[in-house]
Amino acid sequence: MTSPFNRRAALALADPHLQQALGGGTGRFGELRLKAFESTAAPLALRARAREIRRRTFEEVGRHLETLMANLRRAGVEVHAAPDAEAARGIIAGIARRHGAKLAVKSKSMASEEIHLNEALEKAGVRPVETDLGEWILQLAGETPSHLVAPALHKTLDQVADLFARKVDPGAGRDPEALTALARRALRQEFLAAGVGISGVNFAIAETGTLCLVTNEGNGRLVTTLPRVHIALMGFEKVVPTLEEALTLLAVLPRSATGQKITSYFTMVTGPRRPGEPDGPEEVHLVLLDNGRSRHLGGPFQEAFHCIRCGACQNACPVFQTVGGHAYDSVYGGPIGAVLSPMLRGLEASGELAAASSLCGACQEACPVLVDIPRMLIEMRGARVAQRTIGRGEALLFRAAAWTMRRPALWELSFRALSWLGRPLSGRLKAGWLPGALGAWAKGRELPFPARRSFRDRWRERQRGRKAAPASSPAAEERTPEGMVDRLRRQAALGHGPAAPPPDTLPEVEVPDPPARFQHEFEAVGGKVFRPASLEEAKAHLLELAGRWRGRPAAMSGGLPLPAAEWLREAGFEVLPPSGEGDGRDRLAAAGLGVTGCAWAVAETGTLVLPSGGDSPRLHSLLPEAHLALVREETIVPHLSALGPRIRGAIAGERPSCVQLITGPSRSADIALTLIRGVHGPREVYVILLPRGLA
Repeated sequence: MTSPFNRRAALALADPHLQQALGGGTGRFGELRLKAFESTAAPLALRARAREIRRRTFEEVGRHLETLMANLRRAGVEVHAAPDAEAARGIIAGIARRHGAKLAVKSKSMASEEIHLNEALEKAGVRPVETDLGEWILQLAGETPSHLVAPALHKTLDQVADLFARKVDPGAGRDPEALTALARRALRQEFLAAGVGISGVNFAIAETGTLCLVTNEGNGRLVTTLPRVHIALMGFEKVVPTLEEALTLLAVLPRSATGQKITSYFTMVTGPRRPGEPDGPEEVHLVLLDNGRSRHLGGPFQEAFHCIRCGACQNACPVFQTVGGHAYDSVYGGPIGAVLSPMLRGLEASGELAAASSLCGACQEACPVLVDIPRMLIEMRGARVAQRTIGRGEALLFRAAAWTMRRPALWELSFRALSWLGRPLSGRLKAGWLPGALGAWAKGRELPFPARRSFRDRWRERQRGRKAAPASSPAAEERTPEGMVDRLRRQAALGHGPAAPPPDTLPEVEVPDPPARFQHEFEAVGGKVFRPASLEEAKAHLLELAGRWRGRPAAMSGGLPLPAAEWLREAGFEVLPPSGEGDGRDRLAAAGLGVTGCAWAVAETGTLVLPSGGDSPRLHSLLPEAHLALVREETIVPHLSALGPRIRGAIAGERPSCVQLITGPSRSADIALTLIRGVHGPREVYVILLPRGLA
């Protein structure tokens, strides 16, 4: 009971602020997850498909990585192999030094936490700034993340407010929206000044050489757009063979992580900016991290690499719900962390974490790709015992139990003795008495004693009473141990056993009227859709929106389906077209409204799809206070899955360096799980939906 985990857990249990934060946070995420999957046509089939994608990827992971690296280089990305954390730190610090960077802005990356990148950058003379709101809060506090998705989950509102008052503004107050606005103002200047942007990678698509980021706040877009150099860091497990498979995983990741159908931003980066593009990095580097991963390929823990880092297992785990992530002393906490941490750090450093589980199976039930975490926890416990990393007393107890179990008569006699001894001892045990470590272990537990009549006795009686039943009857077959196991296997729930192969074509929700469904979904995530019946009505909507920021310029992309720039100039607005020299970041940061086109839109999720290009700067939909997209009805597709061939065609043909999926305004709930719009990206997003024939 004096293990390091138990000592950390005891401190967590005694922290009322932590208990308050955990109690509200994990439960809310779990409820949102269940509700989000209700919006799919076939939740279990979708998860089974996602599981199959991950399983098949690792059957030929070497081939997929070779394809990924070849296509990354073809797109202009420099690929670096990092066998361990030290090598990864050296590569990233070396790139920053080579470019004379003094400031690096970072979007949330668990891999960078894994290798302790910030300390290495500081030693190299580069100031790292975390730009995810939760990560920035923890950087101010000098703490590490406690959750895969909500890094500051352990912080209450009062704690965050006190921190901001000490480190940001003495008059910060306690309103989450005002605190978020303070962070927005402070970090906007860092984005504009940084020489290097560092990001993680959620998916790396092998067939196109595309690096994908799943984010909500907009900081991931700024980190991969404004600095001259973008460095992406990923473990090789993030590889995904095809674009369609990445979109399938995208359908389950946000639902499991935050309860969203899709996050505000899905950023797809395919190399540095192309000739003629006004913004985006001039260099893109990918650091491919091993750090102990490859030694587990083909072994009993390979399935841990199927994890897509949604944090659902943490939210479902009764241990994590009680002690939080810091008790695990690892960037990867919770059930999956109890497997990953010993894999990457060794059994000596983290082997005890495998015992920090009730083996209830809630983690596998919640996992979007159905990773069998309980099996691996048991395997990890076995590996720890085999390496003699448990205490001598515990080992002796288990050795004695194993010796007894191998002798059925002695095992049965032991239980009869325990049943007989339990009657006089039960009262004292219920009163909380047990000596030494046994008392600490028993605290908070109810210790059941063997029943007076054992299962073996009851089974013998049951079998004697059924000798007359025909052996060939179905009922009798099901009552044999073999028959019972076979029946349970047939009836096993999808989340608790081998998943049935998914159907060739997944069922999709019905979308009989794509424009109407798009409007409903877009407004459900905080946007606003206008559906004009004439050009005059469309012009009136445009001028009314621009008028909300009277006195501030409007950023205007090219190739729009309406003469929006002409209308605004006639009304006296200053219009900022795509810049021929530089990205015009300072002027765009002062803009009130950014107006863009839209290549495609998705009805099922209310999503806009914007490829970058000479007339389509990335920053026009990102730096202004509000974003207006002009969408033609005929470009709306019913489902996310329909985007695969379209985006692949764009990457192969027009070769945009970035394709951005936008679903609603920038948002965050990192301060006391209070949803705030407008963190780093636009506070408001609008659509003028143009009927066929109007544009």
